[in-house]
Amino acid sequence: MSRKGVVKVTGSLRIENGKYYAVLNLKNEIGKRKQKVVPLYLKAVAGSKRKANELLRSLLAEYEKKHPVVYRDILFADFVSVWLSEAQERLQQNTYEAYKNTVDIHIIPHFKEKRILLNDVKYSDIKAYYTEKSKTLSSNSLKKHHSIIKQTLRKAVQDGFIYSNPANEIQLPKSKRYVGKYLSKEQSLELLKVAKGTVLEPVVTIALMFGLRRSEIAGLKWNAIDFEQNTLTISHTVTRYSSLLAKDGTKNKTSYRIMPMNPTAKTFLLELKQKQEKEQTLLGGAYIDNDYICRWSDGHPINPSYMSHAFSKLLQKNCIEPLRLHDLRHTNASLLLQMGESMKTISDWLGHSDIGTSMNLYAHVSLEAKKETSNKLGEMLSL
Repeated sequence: MSRKGVVKVTGSLRIENGKYYAVLNLKNEIGKRKQKVVPLYLKAVAGSKRKANELLRSLLAEYEKKHPVVYRDILFADFVSVWLSEAQERLQQNTYEAYKNTVDIHIIPHFKEKRILLNDVKYSDIKAYYTEKSKTLSSNSLKKHHSIIKQTLRKAVQDGFIYSNPANEIQLPKSKRYVGKYLSKEQSLELLKVAKGTVLEPVVTIALMFGLRRSEIAGLKWNAIDFEQNTLTISHTVTRYSSLLAKDGTKNKTSYRIMPMNPTAKTFLLELKQKQEKEQTLLGGAYIDNDYICRWSDGHPINPSYMSHAFSKLLQKNCIEPLRLHDLRHTNASLLLQMGESMKTISDWLGHSDIGTSMNLYAHVSLEAKKETSNKLGEMLSL
C-alpha cells in the first residue's frame, strides 16, 4: 500500500546585528533542503533567548500548518539522502563524511538502479544488496552499510511511510578478525632504508618507532615534541574523507598518551626540524607555515590518504611484499613483544582502551615470540 507523510519543519536561532532571526529548514516533497530566514524583531540581550525560542516554536507550528509539504511516493535511494541530510546536524564531521562516502559510492547507485520505492522496500531487497556487496567488501564494512540502511528505515517508520523496519530482521555474517601483517627487524631496517630521502621517511620512521595510528602520525605537531624531557605527546589527529579534518583530540581517552623518545628518534626529529627550517627560509613567503611534522617541502601537510597510497607505491617500487601502512603499527607491537615487553606495557604504549584489544590483535605475535622460550625449555627437559 502506498503511504505518504508530512514533512516536519525544523529551525534554529541566529543573531545578526544584535537581533534574533529564525532560520527555517524547509524541504520539498522529495526531501531536498532549503533555508528561509525570518526576522523575529527581538533584540539579543540578556534574558531574551527564552522569548526568542518561544517565537521560533510558534513560527515553526504556524509555517507547518499553512505550508504543509507531503512526501509523495519516493525512491528508497532518495530517502537515504533525506536521512543523511538530517543526520548531518548531529554527526561529527568525520563520521558524516564517512557516511556520505558510503551512501554516494555504494547505497544510492545500487538502489537508484533498482528503482525501488521506499514503501516497497523488502527484506529480500536489502539482503540482495548485502550479498552483492559482500563479494568486494569486508564484513566490517557491511556493518557500516547496515547501520545507515537501518537508521534510514527507522526514520521511515517514525515518519509513517512504512509499518516496520525490514532491516531489523537481517543477520549479517560474523566478521572475521583481521590478522595484521608485521615485518621482522631486518625487514623494518630495509624499509627505513628505501624510505630515506622520500616524503614518507618521517611517516615510516614515526610509525615504526612509536606504533602510531595514521591519523596520529598525520596530526603530530612539533609542539608535541619536548626535546628537553625527550617525550612525544599524542593529542591531535588528522583524518581525510572529502576534506582534511583536524581534531584536537584522540580516538579515545587512552589514545591520549605521553611517550618517551629514544636517542635514535630524537636525532632523526632534530635533523628533520632543521631541514624544514631551511626549506622555510629558502621559500620565504611562499612557504605554507604550520606546525605539522609530516609535510611537503613547501610546508603543506601530507594528506593521510596520500600516506597510504604512496606507501603502497613505495613497497611496489622496491619489490617489498604488500602491506598496509597500519601494519607498521603491528610491526612496532611485534618488535616490542620480541624484546620481552609485557602485553600490558604494549597496550599502554599503543593507546588501546583495554589489554583485551591488544591480546586479540597480537596473540599470534605473542605466540611467535614465545617459541624461543619454549624451545629452550624443551632442551632443558630433554633426556
